[in-house]
Amino acid sequence: MNETVPATGYVPLPSPPEYTELVDAFREMHAALAASAPTFDLATSLTEQFRAAAEQLTAQRADEKQRLARRPDRSGRGGHPSLIPYRVDSSDDTTLSATVTFSDAHLGGNGAVHGGIIPLLFDDVLGIFVSSVAQPGSRTAFLKVNYRKITPIGRPLTVSVSIDGIEGRKTWITGRLHDGDELLADVEALFLRLLPGQP
Repeated sequence: MNETVPATGYVPLPSPPEYTELVDAFREMHAALAASAPTFDLATSLTEQFRAAAEQLTAQRADEKQRLARRPDRSGRGGHPSLIPYRVDSSDDTTLSATVTFSDAHLGGNGAVHGGIIPLLFDDVLGIFVSSVAQPGSRTAFLKVNYRKITPIGRPLTVSVSIDGIEGRKTWITGRLHDGDELLADVEALFLRLLPGQP
């Protein structure tokens, strides 16, 4: 996967390539499972395999701060396996543009992305960006999403975000999700930098 590394902007610690590949494989499995109608025998066999894999991973359970899923990843490939992968195409101190393709794992119905997935994407992209270039250690105070058109799965879409203002511990930021020239959804959000000692 090619990615543009901007002259300015955030550069999080990368995930180890082995973990990134594991997350990729998990996401492929997730999408395949969501799009399947397995036979009884296949479902029984895979249940045993999934539980065996879960046992192996449980044996590797780590302290929260040491978990690889906690690492923000500018490629969107590493990090938390339940988040939506995206690729950052460009960024500077106040703006970011990225590409995202939703899969069958994100389908709500009739070829459209489930409505709850879109706030998850916005919260992840905006939150990492704010904490990386504006105010480290910020948390979501509010997130207001407007759904403008049906968001399709299976094709590249553009996410763009802009920091609109910083006041003390507060960072105001907006975002947009486009399919070409069509606006699919937009978001207004406020992130609040944590005080020392806050979790």
